[in-house]
Parts: sequence; C-alpha cells; structure tokens
Amino acid sequence: MKVLLIIAAVFFLIGCIPVSVYFAYHERIELRLSILFVKIGIIPKKPLSRKKREKQEAKKAAKAAKKAEAKAKKKKDAAAQTLIAKPTEPPKPKQPLTDKIAALIPWAKLGANFVGEFFRRKLTVTRLRIRAALAGGDPAKTALTVGKAWETIGVAVPILERGFRIKERRIAVYPDFTASKTDVEAELAIRIRVGGVILLGLKYAWRALRLYLKQRKAKKQAAKVGAGSEVQDQGSESAASAS
Repeated sequence: MKVLLIIAAVFFLIGCIPVSVYFAYHERIELRLSILFVKIGIIPKKPLSRKKREKQEAKKAAKAAKKAEAKAKKKKDAAAQTLIAKPTEPPKPKQPLTDKIAALIPWAKLGANFVGEFFRRKLTVTRLRIRAALAGGDPAKTALTVGKAWETIGVAVPILERGFRIKERRIAVYPDFTASKTDVEAELAIRIRVGGVILLGLKYAWRALRLYLKQRKAKKQAAKVGAGSEVQDQGSESAASAS
C-alpha cells in the first residue's frame, strides 16, 4: 500500500510540473524553454566549444557513412530480388475514394477536438505584450497606417481570447514622427502543466481506440455482407446454367 501511495505521489508531483515557453523579439529573436526552475535557451544558441564541435562533426561523419552503407546494401538486395521470379498476384480491389473520405472524417473531427481542447483548457498565455512605434515622414499616411493596425487588432484580439486563456495582454501601436525606422517589440509567454497534457492525451487515446475498434468492426461486417452476396450470386449463376 505504501509503495502505491509513493508511486501516486510521484506521478502527482510530475503532473504538477509547469512547462513554460518564452518568446521575445526586439531587433533579435529570443526563445527559451523553462521546466520548473531549469531554463533552456533555444535561440540564440550558445557557441559550442572546440571539443564538442569536433565530437559533433565526427558523429555526423559516422552517420553519413552508415547511411551510405545501408543505401548500398539496399541497392544490392534490390538487384538480387529482380533475379528471383515472383509469382504474379491478383490486384487487390481498391477502396472507393468516398469510403476513404468517410473513414477519415471522424479522425479529423477527433484531432480538431483535441487541438481545440488543448489550446482552450491546457495552455495558458501568461503574457502577451506588443509595442509598435510606427515611423513615418508623412503624418497623414502614418495616421492611416496606425488606424488600419488598430482595426486589425480589434478583429484579431477577440479571436485570440476565444481560443486561448490570456492572463495579461498589453498592445500599443502609436506613431513616432521623429524615428527613422519602425520599432517593434513583442513578448509571449506560454505555460502548460505536464499532468493536464498527459490526462488529455489519455482521454483522446481512449477515444481514438474506440473509434478504431468501431471502424474495424464495421469493416468486418461489410466484408461478411459482401462475401455472402458473392456466394449468393455464384449459386444463382450455377442454378441458371444447370437449367
């Protein structure tokens, strides 16, 4: 009993681990991944040391040699297979395109529901900040550009708020007649919890399994009906030829 409680506690703690993604742009891109208290920089990449660079190059060379060897072996096996005469097999009946599309529609719906629930319930935008100082010499044109930018923001923000949970949102677009170029600054911080993603994955894995078994059962029943009708047609043909 104690062992089960310890295992459950470990899984609970793992599930509570937050995973955050931080993206920033201001003249250069910064992308960082945070797992609990550990921060992993993705962009910009840290320069490798000489030892690590040599090790990476040696690994790439070994991988390329292994790939070339496998390709040569595959080519040799294909040449050997051409010398062996294979018995011709009757072509398999092709599934109609409408049946293929009908079988894919439930999977597409399942995938769309998974993506929608993941973004709406499991992913949280903790920070969304955009600041744009639009430069321009002509005040009328610059004001028109700012107006169009705010019009686009007015359409995009409600869509984002319907699709995501946004805790902090700050958007500022304004003209800067003294600047020589437009200055854009953006920050985006996203957080998810491992446990929520795992539970969501298990939920939809179970739904996917049920859908697969349902389609497999329907396919078997259709095959049985087709085989029965074929036997019936053969029997009617033999009776007609006997008469």
